[in-house]
Amino acid sequence: MTQRRRRTAIAATVATTLSALAMFAAAPAGAHGSNGPAAQDFRSLIRGIQPPTDGITVGLGPDREQIELHVSGSARVTVLGYRGEPYLRVDGSGAFENRASPAVDLNRTRIPSDTTAKSSRRDPQWHKISDRPVLRWHDHRAHWMGGATPAVVRRAPDQSHIITSWHIPIRVDGRGESINGAIQWTPPPPAWPWWILAGILAVGLFAAARGGIARLVLGAAVTILAGAEAAHIWSSWTFTSGSTASRIGDGLPSLGAVLMSMVALIWLVRRGAWSAAPALILSGLFAFVSGGLADLSTLSHAYVPSRLAPDAARGLVAVALGLGLGTAIAGATRLRASNVNAPSHPH
Repeated sequence: MTQRRRRTAIAATVATTLSALAMFAAAPAGAHGSNGPAAQDFRSLIRGIQPPTDGITVGLGPDREQIELHVSGSARVTVLGYRGEPYLRVDGSGAFENRASPAVDLNRTRIPSDTTAKSSRRDPQWHKISDRPVLRWHDHRAHWMGGATPAVVRRAPDQSHIITSWHIPIRVDGRGESINGAIQWTPPPPAWPWWILAGILAVGLFAAARGGIARLVLGAAVTILAGAEAAHIWSSWTFTSGSTASRIGDGLPSLGAVLMSMVALIWLVRRGAWSAAPALILSGLFAFVSGGLADLSTLSHAYVPSRLAPDAARGLVAVALGLGLGTAIAGATRLRASNVNAPSHPH
């Protein structure tokens, strides 16, 4: 081996190792931060407004946790906060937020870091947040906040249960009404079929990549990984109450997996599997961590924060785990072997 190739191999090994360590350290952040729901066995249900009022409809937002309230008539609806103070208001002129309400700070994240009021002002400070007569907000009264497993679940863990009912007080043109709903628990699915699928993909890819069609097999693998991670980004995009910047930040590991898979594919096509070894390692590790390890809870919980069907979302995780690990190992074996004696053919 020439001195130049030896330095290249060492640099590639160091870079991939550091990248892997950085990604594993960041893995708990996952695809869903504090502004978005994780996979779980609890979900919110909307029962409607009591008493029913013409021109006012209520439901769940795209993330299936936020409350979404529409006003199509002349009514003015005020949502009350945790202390009974005016919190949100909507009418034909648009939607407004009372910045003096403690609920504004408390509802910024799914799990509030501080339960104390951050505003002592008494008079409402209304700020317009939308020109549309629509309110969409996260409310801690309408989702499961964690804690001990409910007794009814412990008694019958193989059945669905309504855990509790919830109520959010509102005023419609001064009249007292409420948005009503419930929290449901559903038994989680078994995770072992998806682990088996991931194992089959990893072993099958590694075995196939040792043959004469390695370039074709690995090219197909990184193409699938890029598509799977792109689908992962798309399917989870709406499941957060954070800003666009925070959504992009949460999705950076998956974006990295897409980009590295594209780099690996180009490298494979132009130079072959042996030369593409560093890119294969990075592509596999990015997908394995960002699309697999970070979303492991998807495999073993009933409700999945995804636009896709739950089993389709679980399939994406299995693909990231299996093909990601298989691709990284296939690249690592070629990187190590190239330090000794890389073959002259491009496979």
